[in-house]
This record gives sequence, C-alpha cells and structure tokens, in this order.
Amino acid sequence: MKRLFLANFIGCLLLLASCISLEESALPETDTIGAYHRARASMLTEKKINSDVLWVLAQIQSNEPDNGIEIFIATGKKGTRNPHYLPGVFPSEPKIDLPEHTGQGIECYITYVTAPFGQPRDMALYHLANFIAGENSGYVLTHQFLALVFAEQAGLPISKEMRMRKDELHKKIVDEQLQTDSIDCMDLYMERVALILCYGNKKGVDKKRVDPWIQTIIDTQLPDGSWPLSKTTLCYDGATTFLSSPRSHTTALAMLALHSYINLDW
Repeated sequence: MKRLFLANFIGCLLLLASCISLEESALPETDTIGAYHRARASMLTEKKINSDVLWVLAQIQSNEPDNGIEIFIATGKKGTRNPHYLPGVFPSEPKIDLPEHTGQGIECYITYVTAPFGQPRDMALYHLANFIAGENSGYVLTHQFLALVFAEQAGLPISKEMRMRKDELHKKIVDEQLQTDSIDCMDLYMERVALILCYGNKKGVDKKRVDPWIQTIIDTQLPDGSWPLSKTTLCYDGATTFLSSPRSHTTALAMLALHSYINLDW
C-alpha cells in the first residue's frame, strides 16, 4: 500500500464533450507567457498536492529557479503522508522494497512504474527492462518513457540499449501526438506535449506543428488559471481500473509544457 502514493503518475484522462480542432496558427509569445503565469498563480493557491505534482514542479525549478515555486514545493513536502524516495523531491527518504514477482493487472503496472524508486537495484533494473520492452500507446507509452527519466534521475546504471529505447519511446510519443487531430483526453494531451518539449530533441520537432498544441492548452485553461479535474480508465495486463486525480495534476503538466515551450531556442 505504501507504493500507491506514486500511482498518481499513472495520470488521468478528461473526456471532453466536444473536440478541439488543431489548426496551425501563429502563436503570440505574450499569450503563452500569460497562460503560464496564470497557471503558476493558480498552482500557488493549492492547499494540498500529491508527490507527482511536486516532481513535475521540480522539473520546472531545475531549469529556471523560481522562489515562489521553491517555497511551494517545500511547504507541499511537509504535508505528504508516508513519503518515499523520489528524485528531486524526497532524495533522502527510504526506497521502496520491490517484490520479486510483479503480480497481475494494475498491481503489475504500479510495480513497473515505481521500480526506479525501489530496491534492490538489480530488481529495479529487471522490472524496468520488462516494462519498457512492451509496445504500447497512451498513458502506458508515456509512463514507459517517464520510467526511464525517473531511473536516470535516480542514478540507476542505464545501459546503452535502454538509452536507445528511450529515444524510440520519445519518437513514438511524438508520432502519437502528431496523429492527434482532436482532444478527447486532456491530461494525456498535456503529458505528451510536456514530455516532447521538456525531454526530447527539440531540433526534431517542427515549431509549426507545436504551436497548435500550445494554443490548444491555452484555449482550454479555465478562468482561474487551472485545468480541470481529471478522471481515467486505465487498462493494463488484462485489467481495468478507474482513477482520478486533482486538477493540480493536469495543471502542473500544462505548466511544464508551457514553460518548456517558452524557454526553447527555436
């Protein structure tokens, strides 16, 4: 049960009642900066956040220190129940004790996603290798990539083959986003764009294709600067589970996408 606090990384889908067209258009820089600062202001009003949100904010903080976000992260850490090792957030906390057998269904998925935070090291690498080997899409695909990001941040000895696989997974995320001509999964949309812009090879992404993605994120921002509460149906290993997470999760991903876009040297 103690591993479940990290299950929020599974992410959440918001099924919109209508689809949003992704027409290519020019994107004024002021619009993007304004959307980011509205999102930041909204985030800083949140009273209780989960570890996944702290980790996303830490990615922003590592690229461009922000005193307000730094204080927010420090305050948020104090309210986290049963903290465990998490790079950039809880680097000194105990690591998760990984099971030798992953179990089935969603239990297996949680073991795989949290493997980079666990021990013993050989078991973490074993589960990680099994997880990233599968051919998947959607949330499973983005979390295969994230598992490798987590592993690198955790200092695990990533092999050359794993690094090559990370590049392959990122390309698959880009391809999936390029094939998306409307939004039916808001949180996943945010996650893909954030991963593409924050961790990928920026030279491999055409700004004309990225601009409509960012415009869509701006267009779906709520008046208070946040993005909506997300709910998801996750299917893995023959099992289905229904999950939800607070709006802070989707808002943090949107912030990372916007921040990465603003700071890219196009």
